[in-house]
Amino acid sequence: MFRFGAKKNAAPERPARMAGLDANATRARAVTLGEDRLQQLPLEEPLEELAFAANMEHRTASIGHAAVAQCRRVPHAICSGYLGLIGQSKEWRAGRTIHTPETLTQLGFDKLSSSLGAESTSLGLALPGYLSGKQVRSILGFASLARLPVSGSVAAPLAVVAHRAGNVGSGGTVLLFDVDDYAMSASLVVVLPNEIRMVGSACWPHASLKLWKDRLIDGIADRCVRVCRRDPRDSAEAEQSIYDQLDAALESTRNGQRITMSLRCEHWYQDLIQTPDDFERSCLPLLRIAVEGLKDLLLSQALPMPPRAIWFSHTAGRLPGLAAKIYRHSPEQTAVSILPANAAAEAVVSLVPRFLEGRLPRTHLEVALPWQRIVSAVPAEAPKPVRSLPSRHPLLSEPEA
Repeated sequence: MFRFGAKKNAAPERPARMAGLDANATRARAVTLGEDRLQQLPLEEPLEELAFAANMEHRTASIGHAAVAQCRRVPHAICSGYLGLIGQSKEWRAGRTIHTPETLTQLGFDKLSSSLGAESTSLGLALPGYLSGKQVRSILGFASLARLPVSGSVAAPLAVVAHRAGNVGSGGTVLLFDVDDYAMSASLVVVLPNEIRMVGSACWPHASLKLWKDRLIDGIADRCVRVCRRDPRDSAEAEQSIYDQLDAALESTRNGQRITMSLRCEHWYQDLIQTPDDFERSCLPLLRIAVEGLKDLLLSQALPMPPRAIWFSHTAGRLPGLAAKIYRHSPEQTAVSILPANAAAEAVVSLVPRFLEGRLPRTHLEVALPWQRIVSAVPAEAPKPVRSLPSRHPLLSEPEA
């Protein structure tokens, strides 16, 4: 009846499933690879991304889009861009609670573990190229504490170029642009016969995504003052309504479309039409930082030939005027493209089998990545070319023959 001494049936083995996580100072995105098929993994249902923003209004900080939805209503209680501050003596006080970049990053990885830990048995981690070795070790420690099954980690620019190296060719150099809430960054990566190597990089915290959005909000607010003599920055609700529309507006203006910004508060409302040129004018100082920084980076490396390709991350490609301005100042033979949103996550998940088989070291790969052509059942999504412009004026003259 009770069958004392009978052996219990062994639990069925969990099917192996690999995942790739792309994390930066703004958000985390993940894809899973199972049965030779890539799938987007929602990290904050029903949203695909987990926002690395913290709301410190209450005793325990909360991480996610709920914090982003309050960033203009209670800016004193919202913290973002802290990933690049790990290891620095920075802290935020919320009542009696003190938060540091380390504690907030740990909260973010703890939240990731609920979705990633259940959906994957092996995880590849792509991190921004501007992080130092000490910062990377701290982040890997946070992932371990959150019980994430990290098999290996790599700098995102190296992973992306390795995944798409067939489009570049041996000896070609790729310039990658990215931006998050900590900084704008650029990386020069060269494709060699047996490895992908980062030969130069630069980071500009004064051109972070947060500052681009600040300037856009200021430009829209100034336009509103000229139209109706009301400043939406005087109302937390109106300013938050502008912020909530920025992502969709940036996607539309990137495609050359005019957009209507709807400003709403308790006692008044106003609709404003904005063009791509309006957005670009608001961000001219940041565009100058990017172009001058790129010029300095190229001069410091003394490349024998111009980059074969310039790739913008999905977020950087939406910044007003940036891709078009770099296109105008690049040589004719340089292809300028915008990568899909999951480019880094898809790239790092393709490296997980090599981590598991021991063909890649388990240490963080930030300078060089042993390369071989990877044949995947799911090809990489093609990047979108930047809208063609009538002429180009290179930043640097081409080297003489």
